[in-house]
Amino acid sequence: MPTLKQLSIALGLLTSDRSPVPNEDGWVNYVWRVQPAQQCLDLEKGYCKLVEGKWDWKRPQYYSFSFRTDPQANSVISRVSLRNEDPDDDDQVCIVASFLDGAGEEIGIFYANWRALPGRSYSREVPIWLSRNVGEIATVAVGTKQCDVKANLDAQNFSRIRLALNQR
Repeated sequence: MPTLKQLSIALGLLTSDRSPVPNEDGWVNYVWRVQPAQQCLDLEKGYCKLVEGKWDWKRPQYYSFSFRTDPQANSVISRVSLRNEDPDDDDQVCIVASFLDGAGEEIGIFYANWRALPGRSYSREVPIWLSRNVGEIATVAVGTKQCDVKANLDAQNFSRIRLALNQR
């Protein structure tokens, strides 16, 4: 008999968008949302909300992922918002955003492992500097899952990919 956690993972993965690059990168048990990024690259100012959803299908716990580009600095500023409407449940939430070019090649990566306290909302911004032109971003794959406080394998995976992409 599967546990509730195993059932939650299975249901999430069934609703996940197909995202071959992040799956090949070694991200395990993430639920993916893959969106074209063109409308976000054309913005003059402000953040473009690309994805929003729940990190836990059985509770009122929501995330959103937004970003904006700064072509002059060749940077992407990611904004993650966590809204935990459950007054009794806290979670550790891992979020990955893989920035892909028109050929589906990864040109940037974002990763965070943040705590969502009961009944609280948070928004945080994180800049990343790409080694390739931000104008090449065509698609963004955003993955989420509940994770452990350390999530060592995910943190190591992020470090490996970031180094391979020559990303600051």
